[in-house]
Amino acid sequence: MFLFFKPMIYFFYGEDDFRSKEKLFAFKNKFLDSQSAASGLSDFDFEDKDCFLEFMNAVKTPNMLAPKRLVIVRSLIEMSKTEEQEELLEYLKKERDIAIDNDLMIVFWEGKKANLKNKLFKWLKKNSKSQEFERLSGSKLEQWVLKRIADVDEKIKIEKDALTKLIVYTGGSTRVLSNEIMKLINNSTGEKITSQDVDDLVRADLDVKIFDTIDALGDGRKETSLELFHRHLEKGDDPFYIFSMIVYQFRNLIKVDDCLRNGISDEAAIAKEAGLHPYVVKKSLRQLRNFPHEKLIKTYQKLAQTDILVKTGKIDIRLAMEKLIVEM
Repeated sequence: MFLFFKPMIYFFYGEDDFRSKEKLFAFKNKFLDSQSAASGLSDFDFEDKDCFLEFMNAVKTPNMLAPKRLVIVRSLIEMSKTEEQEELLEYLKKERDIAIDNDLMIVFWEGKKANLKNKLFKWLKKNSKSQEFERLSGSKLEQWVLKRIADVDEKIKIEKDALTKLIVYTGGSTRVLSNEIMKLINNSTGEKITSQDVDDLVRADLDVKIFDTIDALGDGRKETSLELFHRHLEKGDDPFYIFSMIVYQFRNLIKVDDCLRNGISDEAAIAKEAGLHPYVVKKSLRQLRNFPHEKLIKTYQKLAQTDILVKTGKIDIRLAMEKLIVEM
């Protein structure tokens, strides 16, 4: 029998929508495992369509075929109309028994940065079992990676340097990290993931994905750059990850540029001096044709300024990326 836990309203939100979706799917799967049929499950996504009336009907109307009900609603705060949110809020305040209804559980999910001033958000945070899934960083992110590896294969360990590289190369995106962890474990030949494993299996793959975008930036093809950026987003790539990989590649360009300015021109010698993969050196040398030294430094300075604005919450990462591309 599926067990419900008071309160019956749950609220999962935050920028790390990979972890929050995992939590959401765990609730959904646990419910389905406990039911002989899925008729008690209702799942509404406002990203796909305006489904406010259907959602409200599902909440208000008992299901004669399935006494136990789970109602999931995604992106309602972000996508629904103000008047719809006000109607829902009035209903939730009026029907206080809904929070202790043993036959109904409602899970609200929001995948964006919280709108702290939103009335419905404030009510849900106060009157539900809420959990924020913020972007992990530092030791918290390292612990998450270590636990993820142990959950997949407790015999596999990862070197400290390899752990640091893995986080840097993926931009700290838990979604990307999850995929790369599986790749590293599946291709592991021993019981330890090494720094070389991360270089061979992660970096080269991630670099390739971002080269085309940087090529377009260097060529001044702004429309192409924007199209490629939006294509990354459509594939589910985290905008912070995309930005971090662009910053990472411009750091590589500066390293290669420094080698050239110091008289080192051989590709193998540059790779050794800069600590870069030979493929990255080859691509970087070609990209430097579009980024003479002064332009390269100015571009990197813009990236650094953008990084500060994003981290201090003065601009949204997607808007910042679009602005950066247009102004380059």
